[in-house]
Amino acid sequence: MAFSPVPTDWIANWSEDGTNITVPIASFPELTAAEADAATGDIRKIVWAILEKLYQAYNAKATADRPTKWTVTKSSSVNTQTGVVTNSFIHTIYTEISTQEVADES
Repeated sequence: MAFSPVPTDWIANWSEDGTNITVPIASFPELTAAEADAATGDIRKIVWAILEKLYQAYNAKATADRPTKWTVTKSSSVNTQTGVVTNSFIHTIYTEISTQEVADES
């Protein structure tokens, strides 16, 4: 198999109607409906869920099936005094200089 850029190959049940994208909350295992609520949710938890999902999807792919112009790495450290885990994600995406469009894989 080779790299597939199709969103549904990375995030389950992704859909769009030409104006809006729709993704069920269940597509992000780290996210609950309460955390995603438009009025009372927590943007930090939404970002965490999206980043973790993309990281997990990227790493679930065989190396040959991953893009070469987008890489994802994650590092975590634990403060043993507080029990707090610090997570850092690095997404590296190659873009064309004149348009800031994502560079073609080929």
